Amino acid sequence: MKNTLKTTEEKTFTVNEVGSMIERFDEKLSTLAESMDIKFESVNQRLDNVETKIDRLQDDMVEVKFELKRKVGEDEFEKLEKRVVKLEKLSLAN
Repeated sequence: MKNTLKTTEEKTFTVNEVGSMIERFDEKLSTLAESMDIKFESVNQRLDNVETKIDRLQDDMVEVKFELKRKVGEDEFEKLEKRVVKLEKLSLAN
């Protein structure tokens, strides 16, 4: 088998080549930054929508809790029902 050695050659770039590379990197970086701004705007809009929905849910929960406090429990309802039946029997008996 052959030993294959890779030799690395250092390439030197001219000032014009380095300037050209820097311009290309700058253009690519600017494009990437614009793309990221667009994506962040989309994410921010989604977060605003989620925030709005959460606020609505919290308002609904407060309303439900208030309504639940106004309702009568099962035990109390049964007691009242029995009392009404007794009162009806008494009123029919008289």
